[in-house]
Amino acid sequence: MGVAVFAALSLYGCAKQGYPSGGPRDEQVPVAQHCKPENESLNFAEKQFFIEFDEYVVLKDAANNVLVSPPMTNKPDFTTKGKGVLVKINDTLQANTTYLFQFKEAIADFTEGNLLPSFEYVFSTGNQMDKKMLGGKVEDARSGKPWAETVSVLAYRDERFTADSTDTIATNGQPDFVTRCDKNGFYSFHYIPEGRYRLVALADKNRNLHVDVAEAAAWNVAAVHTVDSIDSNSLVEMRISAPDTRKQRLLKGEFTRQGHITISTLLPMQKPTLEGGDIEWRLNSKRDTIDVWLKNLEQDSIMLVLRDTDLNDTLRLRFRSTKARGKSKAKPTGLVSNTDDRLMRPLCEGTKAFYDDLRIAFKNPVANYIDNPEATIMRLEDSSIARYPVTLDSSGLFATIDATLRSGEKYSVTLQDSLFRDMYGEYTDSISFNAVPKDYSTLRLLIANKTSQPLIIELLDSRDTVVARKQVTQNNETLVFRHIGNGDHRLRAVIDSDGNGVWTPGDYRKQRQPEEQILYDKTLQMREKWELEERWTVERPITLLLSTPKADTDQIIGITPMRP
Repeated sequence: MGVAVFAALSLYGCAKQGYPSGGPRDEQVPVAQHCKPENESLNFAEKQFFIEFDEYVVLKDAANNVLVSPPMTNKPDFTTKGKGVLVKINDTLQANTTYLFQFKEAIADFTEGNLLPSFEYVFSTGNQMDKKMLGGKVEDARSGKPWAETVSVLAYRDERFTADSTDTIATNGQPDFVTRCDKNGFYSFHYIPEGRYRLVALADKNRNLHVDVAEAAAWNVAAVHTVDSIDSNSLVEMRISAPDTRKQRLLKGEFTRQGHITISTLLPMQKPTLEGGDIEWRLNSKRDTIDVWLKNLEQDSIMLVLRDTDLNDTLRLRFRSTKARGKSKAKPTGLVSNTDDRLMRPLCEGTKAFYDDLRIAFKNPVANYIDNPEATIMRLEDSSIARYPVTLDSSGLFATIDATLRSGEKYSVTLQDSLFRDMYGEYTDSISFNAVPKDYSTLRLLIANKTSQPLIIELLDSRDTVVARKQVTQNNETLVFRHIGNGDHRLRAVIDSDGNGVWTPGDYRKQRQPEEQILYDKTLQMREKWELEERWTVERPITLLLSTPKADTDQIIGITPMRP
């Protein structure tokens, strides 16, 4: 991450700017002329203040775009008056306290609507002004980019935290100070008292300054000390994520055709078990759907018991058929994933190029097949013919034609009948289809895992979309990523602390930080026919100990050499 340096905004003493008559559109923002009482007033005891500008202005959603810090129980009233903004204070002001009003795009000129990006008005009810600062950046814990929605940052005096209130102070109590991230994720606190603070970043949709159950949040584990000015050495970084509040549950279980049942769940299953009757079943690659085959095709009802983490469901299912044109078929249920009734069908037919193996899918699990099944492939340009082996996968639902074909060439693929026999004793018919393969690249990745935790290695394309994912459970492991399309790619390692095989977001109420992610420090340029080998030693990011002014102990700030 590049170095970011903050500077305090100049709030007052602004000279009036002239405007040309006619000519180009006025793009100048309003300029403050003077304030009453003056900005940075001491011993403030007024019930209102007025900010005068060099032109007529309007207010833009002041209730949400003006931040008051410390927060007030009774919100101020904001109105325009002449060429200025009048703010009426409806709350009792605390003694010896510095108050900061941050106008975040809340003021615009009357004629052209040019927004004033930020303006701050500050006063103290005592005889001195607090002028300490804090600053940092909030990043999306998954992408490393600014959060898509508005993020508020809440500061709490460290002494308010006790051993048993760490997870509740931001869910029930009001913060001591509040600010907001800019569009790049940076935030800063101005005019706060010297001391140590806990920080919480929050996508506060309902503006109540509390971390509600489903709201995205981030927080620093250790208290941080205020500084006189914000620089790259005092930035406090936090990683924000929305907690996964969904509870695992059964979505649906039903007959999709005679002898076949589909069961789906809201979340991926971990180690499911399925009991009931004489059946075969398979869990899909996303682990959220189970396909069930009844060994007795005539059976029209069954009771199944599904058990897994947070699951213990009994399903009583009955097959209902309708008569249509003299044929018996299952009543449509909306879960049928494949309307092709063939026992064997291609997954890569047509004239569109594909980056993948020549694969075959089966309607029912394959129980047996002839020795050394083969496919006949004709190159259409010259009618040359070759035969290639067909390999069945462990599920019995897919097979791969192990062919070496030329990129961009057109081929006709044929598989003879009776190559495979399914669990019901039915033999497959012959199939023929055309295919246009396209060359792809292969990446061999030698991983040295130094984190002492399981890893998830993700391959990202240029849009940061995960195109492939593999798990690492050993200290040293070799991963092979095949069928990679052209373009730049990156590698990201997720430290899978909970071992569930997926990245887990943070949850403030459980005081669980989002799982750490580490980027490989190279961009991989993948091209057709390339075979690339990389070595990556995956280690936890370095945490720097930064000494801070007047602090009793060192503060711990998570500044890492690489962010996803």
